[in-house]
Amino acid sequence: MNSPARKIQKSAVKNIVRFPSIKANDGKTILVESILESKYCLYLEFDAEVERYFPQPRKFEIPKDDGGSSIYTPDFEVIYTSGVRKYVEVKPSENTQTEHYKSLFSRFSNFLQDTNTDFLIVSEIEIYQQPLLSNYEKLYQYRKRPLLKMKNLQQCAEDIKDSMPLVQLVNRLGDRAHLREIYSWIALGYLRFDMSSEPLSMTTEVKFDVC
Repeated sequence: MNSPARKIQKSAVKNIVRFPSIKANDGKTILVESILESKYCLYLEFDAEVERYFPQPRKFEIPKDDGGSSIYTPDFEVIYTSGVRKYVEVKPSENTQTEHYKSLFSRFSNFLQDTNTDFLIVSEIEIYQQPLLSNYEKLYQYRKRPLLKMKNLQQCAEDIKDSMPLVQLVNRLGDRAHLREIYSWIALGYLRFDMSSEPLSMTTEVKFDVC
């Protein structure tokens, strides 16, 4: 496990948040430095291409044009299943437009050239996309602690091939699946709907996607 490059402590200007991770810190709680960062963790957790990630991964000494240097610690290091590695900065959009941050991020991006590592800046506009974020927030507890019996899932998927409103599926299944189990299927991607287009409700059209 990677330890944070700097210790995250309580601060008058930062909202330290505990996030119950799956892909970071061996599935244990991590500390992040803002509510915005904790929301971004949801995107990392639901992204099937993300293998693992680390908050406050390491410190970098970034050269300045005047010969000096700046110390910079990205918010996250993200490792993808493809082997791609990215450092990520999560910032409100107005902060990224200041001359200080524009210079720092540009120099850091140049610093990473020829290292096979990318740098990504993510703003609150991207993170607070609705209804996607609300769906992630609603479903994450079922992804973290799913009620999952693969044999029952496979049998239900074999019996029900068509898409239908969630309420109809619940009624069709009856005692075969607890509602928490059905939500677990959705959170894990075995029962699908377009999370970016509508908030999950009992009228949402869902369909099994089980190999």
